[in-house]
Amino acid sequence: MKSIIIDCDTGVDDALAIMLALKSPELDLRAITTLSGNVHVDKTSINSLKILEAMGVFKIPVAKGMNKPLLRDLEVAEEFHGKDGLGDSDLPLPKLQLNERHAVDLLLEETAAKPKTITVVATGPLTNIATALLREPKFAENVQGLVIMGGAYGLTAYGYGNANAAAEFNIYVDPEAASIVSRSGIPLTCVGLDVTTDPKATLTMDLHRRIDRSKTDSAKIAARTTRQLITRYGLLHLHDPMAVAEVVDPSLFTTKKYHVDIETVSNLTRGQTVVDRRDWLPQSQKRPPNASVCTGVEGERFLKMFMQRVAGD
Repeated sequence: MKSIIIDCDTGVDDALAIMLALKSPELDLRAITTLSGNVHVDKTSINSLKILEAMGVFKIPVAKGMNKPLLRDLEVAEEFHGKDGLGDSDLPLPKLQLNERHAVDLLLEETAAKPKTITVVATGPLTNIATALLREPKFAENVQGLVIMGGAYGLTAYGYGNANAAAEFNIYVDPEAASIVSRSGIPLTCVGLDVTTDPKATLTMDLHRRIDRSKTDSAKIAARTTRQLITRYGLLHLHDPMAVAEVVDPSLFTTKKYHVDIETVSNLTRGQTVVDRRDWLPQSQKRPPNASVCTGVEGERFLKMFMQRVAGD
């Protein structure tokens, strides 16, 4: 069993990622840490508690983290995720309480207590992770790995931006944090838009109807939180569940190692994940890879996993 911590800005697809982790016997979800991104951290923290309580899970700690990016004003995505961050699903307020620790303290303490045994799955901006690295550089050695849902790498037909022409939202919100993470030496796997927006791995209206017909508790929550988006767009990209799926079964993905830098200066391409593909460079000029980037996904097999576990289908 693989021990994980999910670091998230709990919106609709983060909620689905938490649910997939809870329904995956391969994983031991040890904690959830939250931050601002899709919505403010006050909401993402409550949303995480809402999902756990709705799933009947009461002993996983949820720790509230950073309320804004390292250097920039916060930009949220309420127009997409809804005012509550969960598709305006109006899930009941939880009785569960937040853990007394700050999210960064939890990340540092848990990974130091059991070095090289915990994988962090980051499905929001990387502010908590960067802050942990700034406070304790050894954090990069203590984690077994960091899997991020983030980036648009231009390595497939789908690898273009959604926050601007070049950047994916999570990296765009806090590019300085992403830059710190990319330079830290932390074992990094990137699940970006190159694979998460592949049509073969997308939740369709027909699949949503199947979820809606299911009687399981997780299916009811999934249908409720996604209904607004699936009605509006006719489909839903399962960005964050795919990052969890990478930990459950890496064989779902094709990956390749690259050196990746983050654009932090340009207003036009802020947050771009710049992949160095210059294989023709002399060895002396090549920069070593710092990330394994997902370049392909077995979409049908991923959807089968998602539907069986989250939808009980």
